This record gives sequence, structure tokens and C-alpha cells, in this order.
Amino acid sequence: MRISLNWLREYVDVKVSAEELATQLTMAGLEVESIDHLGDKYRGFVVGEVVQTARHPNADKLTLCKVDVKKDVLRIVCGAPNVAAGQRVAVGFIGALVPRNQHAPAGEPFTLSRVKIRGEESFGMICSEYELDLGDDKDGIMVLKSHAEIGSDLSQYLGLDDTVFEIGITPNRPDAMSHIGVAREVAASYGTKLKLPAVKLKESKALTRKVAKILVAEKSGCPRYTARVMFGVRIGESPEWLRKRLEAVNIRPVNNVVDITNYVLMEIGHPLHAFDYDKLNAHTIIVRRAKQGDQFITLDHKTRQLKDDTLMIYDADGYVAIAGIVGGANTEISETTKNIFIESAYFDPRWIRRTSKFLGLSTEASQRFERGSDPNITLRAVDRAAELIQRICGGEALHAALDAYPQKLKARMVNLRPEKANEVLGTKLGARTISGLLRKIEIKEIRAPGRSRSERLAFSVPTFRPDIEREIDLVEEIARIYGYNNIETQKCGKVSFHSQAPGESLIDHLRECLAGSGFAEIISNSMQEVSIASIASSNIVHIGNPITRDMAALRTSLLPGMLQIIRNNLFHGSKDLRLFEFGQAYFRDVSSREGSPVPGYTEENRLIIACSGVASPPAWDTPARSADLYDLKGELETLFRKILLDNIKFIPYPTTKALTDMGLLIEIHGVIAGEIGRVHKGLMTRFEVEQEVFFAEVNTDLLLEKISSRRTFKPLGKYPLVTRDVAFVVDENLAVGDIEESIREAGGSLLRRLELFDTYRGNQIHSGKKSLAFALEFLSEDHTLTQEEIDRVMHNIITAVSKKFDGVLRG
Repeated sequence: MRISLNWLREYVDVKVSAEELATQLTMAGLEVESIDHLGDKYRGFVVGEVVQTARHPNADKLTLCKVDVKKDVLRIVCGAPNVAAGQRVAVGFIGALVPRNQHAPAGEPFTLSRVKIRGEESFGMICSEYELDLGDDKDGIMVLKSHAEIGSDLSQYLGLDDTVFEIGITPNRPDAMSHIGVAREVAASYGTKLKLPAVKLKESKALTRKVAKILVAEKSGCPRYTARVMFGVRIGESPEWLRKRLEAVNIRPVNNVVDITNYVLMEIGHPLHAFDYDKLNAHTIIVRRAKQGDQFITLDHKTRQLKDDTLMIYDADGYVAIAGIVGGANTEISETTKNIFIESAYFDPRWIRRTSKFLGLSTEASQRFERGSDPNITLRAVDRAAELIQRICGGEALHAALDAYPQKLKARMVNLRPEKANEVLGTKLGARTISGLLRKIEIKEIRAPGRSRSERLAFSVPTFRPDIEREIDLVEEIARIYGYNNIETQKCGKVSFHSQAPGESLIDHLRECLAGSGFAEIISNSMQEVSIASIASSNIVHIGNPITRDMAALRTSLLPGMLQIIRNNLFHGSKDLRLFEFGQAYFRDVSSREGSPVPGYTEENRLIIACSGVASPPAWDTPARSADLYDLKGELETLFRKILLDNIKFIPYPTTKALTDMGLLIEIHGVIAGEIGRVHKGLMTRFEVEQEVFFAEVNTDLLLEKISSRRTFKPLGKYPLVTRDVAFVVDENLAVGDIEESIREAGGSLLRRLELFDTYRGNQIHSGKKSLAFALEFLSEDHTLTQEEIDRVMHNIITAVSKKFDGVLRG
């Protein structure tokens, strides 16, 4: 959107440079994409007076001219036939860039230089309209008005002493799509007062309601319709100041009435439309839907196809405008127009957006309506237009505007917690300061009796700001008006955690994590054959009246159901499987818990994960790799990290259980929460599964219990990490986890990370021994670690492993 600086200054005192103002607007959220100094095009051009002319001695069609430019009298050779003494003309100095060259095929610009023309030197140029890009006349020079001031800049004479900002208005800021809207932001930024133009309309005694009617049939699409009628208007060309204003913002002048509606649009930001009153059948306006398939000829004389959800403006005979987008050719203002009907309505943004997209037609009006115009400015907008029309075009403004507004749209109330605003912004603003900042953009505090301002504030948001709906929207406004540059850059941010454990959302979170890791969810039957249900436990729950023999008991593990689904997939050719299921396991009188729904019985919520087949497909440089126990162990560790679960151990156990022939128990905070392992071969045979299956089954009730409700955060270290590697030779039967626990104890608070990265068994060490290599990372929160500190900690680690496990440091 283009904003004229001269125009803007009518509503707010701006004493800073255009560049500084552009920076401030950008920092306030209205990004200035470019600055156009209109006078730059005519830099080096002034108003001059031809004081003397003489025939060129060597050319019949050339004239030697002496031109007074106030500070000097220039000698210029001119080829125009209409040059004469006493004329005020446009003069270009040497070095000036002439916008168009009438001797070049494409009229490319060129720079003036000192030249000799047929032996006579010329020190400038008297320009034509074409050369100045002000018209198409190439035959003669452009003769200025006699009152043009000699020596003044040509841009000043042409009314181009203005600067125009191209502002990228975001879709959520319809209030900024006008000069007054931008002026409001400028006033807030510089602490000055917004100056609104006074509306001084003189009304006649004749009543508008006696000569015109409004009927809004589609109130959801048009909550408010305001209009004025004016008689005896003279249609003609707009005054120069009005044309210059519109041209500066790239609006083509049409005639005085249409130009005034566009002027008010760019001033206030509310679209208007003027109808020829005498062309409105029965002088009646009706707002309702179009009929499917109807056609309508718009102002651009194009035929538009209509749908039944297109909001239209009718008269008593038919269509006269597409609501909020464009008027019709059948009621446009023309030279013969004497009486006008001025529309100032508020249309629902959804209706306008839908119709504009369907028609592929975007106008200045639709761009504002579809973003959300102000429903409570329609009367002021139409009165402002009527006042200007009365001043420029004459005419009689009938008494009392028509205003169909059955249900007033009121200002929205939004609550704000000062503490929350300061938390988000990293500021320490008090309630009074916050209220003062928002008051600058007309968001006023509502004082609520009995409410502490330090805890919560309530604000009335004006209807011209439809984008402000929530507390965070007010926080954004506070940041804009306070100034992003005034907000101190925080070295550390505040982190907020939920005060309670995830509860029911835990399952959804786990499900999302597993699906993201490539697992597919299954659902199996919780009723099973007695012999299958008793595989995992003898404390089975029998069903009193089973439908079939296969559904005589409730499951004690999710594994049998998982194996049945794996078997079905294998029979259908799907061999590479990654599956999971959430479900319940049921037991009879097993550690009967207090509060159990059914005394003597227990129900556990569980998660089972299984993988089988190829874990990594073959590539050109690596063969295929089958899934193993470590794939599943890694998936579980990743899952536990994502739910912030720590203090986990995987404990090997004897393979005497019926479900596995190789496995680990999962211990969380000292409590066994499940198991992980390879399914026993006998069980695989029973379910006709011929390839290895690895599974993990976890009690999710215990997961929920062990997830801490208190969350903590530790900032990243400011000091450098120190890394060391160490390898020990120990007995083959020693568990790596026990050695890691000993290393952590000896490393103390400085040891931040411990990882086993290599194991070795071979000729270089004794039989029955293994070499374990660990990567260690050390970090201090308050200083850079010294070599002596690292050596001391490493000594403690080596001593601990040597004494407790008879480990030997491997060189």
C-alpha cells in the first residue's frame, strides 16, 4: 500500500526524515518496502523564463534562446517551433537525466551534456511534455503557467514535492490500510496526538428516508448498511490537489465524485460506492444473494458469472453492484449525473473473500472488506464523503443518513495478565505502563471493581482492530508500542513446564512417537483360548459364559495377540514388521490393589512393541541387516527419553520363562516395569511364525507413576567439554551396566556423559576376559576444567573399577 508523507502530515506532526520514519514504521510492524521521492525524477530540472530568442545562424529550424533560471541566464539551442520570449518553460541542467528521448525508438532516458549543435554551444535543454514523461506531445516545448516561479524546482511546480512509502500490510492489519491508520501508529510511536479531520456537513431539511429505501435481506452478509442521498451535484474534473493526492498513491482520477470516494477510502480506510440516484429503480437498495447462474456487467464492462452465495446489491429491478467488490455499469456516475446515492456499508469478510476468489477479482474495496473493515465507521465515512462532495461538487445533502444496523457490533473485551506479558517479552512493565501503552492505539482499560490490576487487566478493543482476540495479541501490541529495541536481550529465558504428569495424554504422546519411528499400531482381541492366556500367567480370568472356546479367558499378556497378527502378515507376504499395541492385561487375585473396580481381580494397562524381519534394507555398500534385541532396546530408550523418564536399567534374567529364550527386565526407579526379549522358539512354533520376533512389553501404569510431576531445566554449559577415553580388561561375565554405575559414582558431578563405544575379545587379552572401551565427557558449570582436575577424576575412576571389579587398565 502507498502512503503519501504530505498527506500523512495532515493527521500527525512528523518532524523526522522520511528514512527515519520508515525505520520506525518497520519496527512497529508496518514494513516499509521502498521509499519513493517523487521529486527525484525531475532532479536537475527548474522553471525558467525565455528572455530572448534568435534565429540559429546555421539551421533554419533551430532557435538560440537565452533562458533566465534566476541564478544564471543560460544559452540553449532549441528545436521546438513554439518557443518564444516571455514563456515560462521546463529547463534541464547539464547532468540531469531526461526521462524520455523522443529521438530514440523506445524513448530511453538519457543524460544531458554540454554539446555543440550546428556550431553553437548549448548549456541545457528546454523540454517537451514527452521528454518529461508528462504527455505524448513531441512537437513543441511544454509551456508552463505564467505564475510559475522562476528558478523553482520543476517537481515543486508539478506538485511532486512528496515522498511515498510502499508499505507491506500484513493480512491481519486492515486498520493500517489508510493514511489515518498509519498516522495512528506514527502518533503512538512518537507520543504525539492523532488529528482527525472535522466533518462539517450542511444538511437540508428534506429527509433522506422520504426519497430512498434500504432493505437488508441477508443480514449475516451485511450487518450494517449506511447511505446518503445528495441532489444537484455537478460532475466534472477534480481539483488539482485531489488529483495529485490520488496519483501519488497510484489511483487514476475519474471524476470528482468517484475521486472523492477514493480519497475517503485512502484517508479513512473504509470503502464507499456512489450510484447514480436516478438510475436506481424505485430509489431502493436491497442486499441479498444472487441467483445461481445469473450474469452481471460490472464497471469495467465485463460480464461476471454469479453464484447463489454471491452477495449482491439490487434495486427494485435487478442487480446494481457486487457487494463490497465492484459496482455495475448500469448505475455508474457519468457526466449527466445530477443526483447521487452514496453507499457506506460493512460486509462480512467471509462473504467478500469467497466471492473475490471465485470471480478472480480483487479491488481496493475487496482488499479491505475481506480483511475486516470497521463496522462502526460507516456513518463517519459517508458524512466525510458528502462534505467533500458538497465543497467540491456543490449539491444538497439530505437530512439524516439511512442506517440499517439492527444489531450493533460492540468492542471486544480481552483480558491480560501483566505477569504473563512480562514473562513472554522479558520485561518488567507495570500495570499502569501497560495500560498507557495500549491507550496510545485506542485500546482502553476497563476498570473492574474488586479486581487487582497486578493480577489481571481488562481492555476494550476497538472494532477497527478485528485481529486482536486473545491475550497474546495484546502482548504483541505492547511489544510493538514499547519498542522492540527497548526490550533487553536476555541471556537466559524462562522455561515453563506442566505442573502435573501427562495423565491420559501420555498414551497419545507415546502413540505419536512410535508412529513417527515407523511402527504401525494394531488392535488384537483381549479374549483368548485358556491355554494361550495361561502362557504368561496361571492367574487367568475365566469368562463365565464364553461365546466360543477361543474366547474363554482374558489375556494375561499382549504377546499372543501380537504373534497372531504377525503370523497373518507373514502368510500374506509381509515379512518386515514393526508393530505396537496399547491394551489391557487381566489377572485373578494378583497383588489385589486398593480401589480395584472388581475385588480379587487386577487390570493393567500395557504397551507391546515388536519387530521382525529386516531392520535395514540392503544398499550398494552394505548388506541387509535383520532386526535384533538391540534395535528394540534402542527404540525403548528413545521413547523413555521423549517422555523425560530417567533412572532406567535393563537387567538380564535367566531364560527359563515361557515367553523368551533371551531377554532383559526393564527396571524403572527400582521397580520392574516390563521385559524385552526374543520370543521363545516353542511359542513361535505354536503360532506358526518361522522368523525371529523381538518384543518389549511395558506396564504403562507404572510409567505414569514414575514420570515426575516436577520438571527442571538446566542451561547449556558455558565452559568447554573435556573428553577422555578409557578401556578396562575385566572378566567376561561382568555386566557392563555395573561397571558404568561404578564409573558414574567415581566421576561425580563433573562426569556429564558416559558411553561404551567398543568391546574386544581376542588374542591380545586372556581367555575369559573382555576389553570395554568407554568415552567420557567432563564439564564444570562454573569454570574451565584444568588438567589437574581431569587427572584426579580419571584416577578415581580407574581406582574404583580396579578395586571393585579387578579391572585392569588397558594401554
